[in-house]
Amino acid sequence: MSNNCSFAFYKHLISKKVLSRFSLFHALLYYLCHTVFGMGLETLHSRIFALLRGFSLEELETQADLFLEEYLEAHLYIPVLGQLKLAQHLGDYTLILSNSPSFLVKKIAQKLGVDAYRSTEYAVDIEGKLCHIAFVMQGEDKASIASAIAKQLGIFKQDITAYSDSVLDAPLLLSAGVAIAVNPDRFLRRLSKLHCWPVL
Repeated sequence: MSNNCSFAFYKHLISKKVLSRFSLFHALLYYLCHTVFGMGLETLHSRIFALLRGFSLEELETQADLFLEEYLEAHLYIPVLGQLKLAQHLGDYTLILSNSPSFLVKKIAQKLGVDAYRSTEYAVDIEGKLCHIAFVMQGEDKASIASAIAKQLGIFKQDITAYSDSVLDAPLLLSAGVAIAVNPDRFLRRLSKLHCWPVL
């Protein structure tokens, strides 16, 4: 993606009056605290989740479909999309590992036709409403999940290619046979130079 998909989805929810405009201030503040001041991912999710708690998962998934109809094609990063399509054409196993919530990542995975996805999980109560955060996907989790799936499928490390735009995914990139930085943040750009990783 060419920008933060989760934040763009949050703005979509506000534009559709699912959430109040006042909550945009909080979402923007939390996003800035994360990107500029280093707020951790677990803290970021807990703050955002507080604004979404009690919402119907079914409604959020419906909104995710509407959002992606307008957003996805315009914001896909073409060089990486080309790599994905090539991998799929060659019959390679494709996997999305994301810190974004699963109700959004699931829809993206379906639209891109990838084999599987793993992401941050928000739990629901018996009425299907968000009740707590079950799991926050971190860089270390991405590395361990990718390694576990590769072992299950009989894929060797040297045959794994990992893509990321964030230094937070350094554990994943270091665990892969080929690491590629995608429109990287400045910290990942430095790390890419250190390890001679290609940059798209």
